Amino acid sequence: MEKKTQTRKDRIEALEDIKLRGLYLGGYAITADAAPIVFDTLEYQQLVDQFYEDNKDLVTAVIHRACRENYEFFMTIVEKALNELRQLEQDG
Repeated sequence: MEKKTQTRKDRIEALEDIKLRGLYLGGYAITADAAPIVFDTLEYQQLVDQFYEDNKDLVTAVIHRACRENYEFFMTIVEKALNELRQLEQDG
């Protein structure tokens, strides 16, 4: 299956989707007693992998591995990538 070239706007929308899905996964992990984050690891790993595959120009393999190990770090990197693409979009 051939992957079409995405516009910056498409990439921003895809990143926003990943961010929302990440927040959704994280939301399930929040409990009244502030237990550590525990959620569907397979779904999380797939989300991180999709993020990496779609954004290899913004994320290194080392960052990808770190994201797989740390939810908060992953969400920070997603936000950073979103900000970079939004800035590029504004700059033209």
